[in-house]
Amino acid sequence: MTLPRSGFAERHRATREAVLASQRGRLIAAMVESVQGKGYSATTLSDVVGRARVSRSTFYEHFANKEECFVEAVHTGIDIVATRIAEELAQLPPDADARAKIRSIVHTYCEMIFAEPDFAFVVLVESFKVDQAAVAYRDLAVDRFAELYRVFYNQERAADPTLPELADELIALIPEAIGERTRRTLVSDGPARVPELAPLFVDFATTVLGIR
Repeated sequence: MTLPRSGFAERHRATREAVLASQRGRLIAAMVESVQGKGYSATTLSDVVGRARVSRSTFYEHFANKEECFVEAVHTGIDIVATRIAEELAQLPPDADARAKIRSIVHTYCEMIFAEPDFAFVVLVESFKVDQAAVAYRDLAVDRFAELYRVFYNQERAADPTLPELADELIALIPEAIGERTRRTLVSDGPARVPELAPLFVDFATTVLGIR
């Protein structure tokens, strides 16, 4: 398994605590843990409030129902990953090239799947079985990652005008394909296997973009 980079665990812990320290955050974390263990359909409100150590009335102060809490859990999982990717990109030197930035994105993504396996399961597996709103937010996240790849590719084209213009649809296939292979690996082999895929994902992204 690929080892996390220096300081990654500490930065991840700070991000997680900032998001999940509140009562609302504890309810989201409880939803994620229960869904990972039992699946969404078998998860009850009692499971969630019991894990979060709050009352039902407290739950209803934050969410209208179980479905709304689940959708918010999907939002939160994606936002944690996106925040960590932005933070790790900020660790790079200002003159980092496109390949270095792609490597940072991919490795952070894979490390986060390993660090947050419950959120990964909810976002990549369970959301497709449950709610269209959750799927729509996941698709929006894929589009955001595709835009990052586009920005980095444009940076590389500015330095190397021989690189061709690439259709947005082609670039969008990069995060879509990486997400699907991650989902399959998560289900078949577990989250510990995902960081090992990071070099493959980097090679795939840079090959598609023609960045070597």
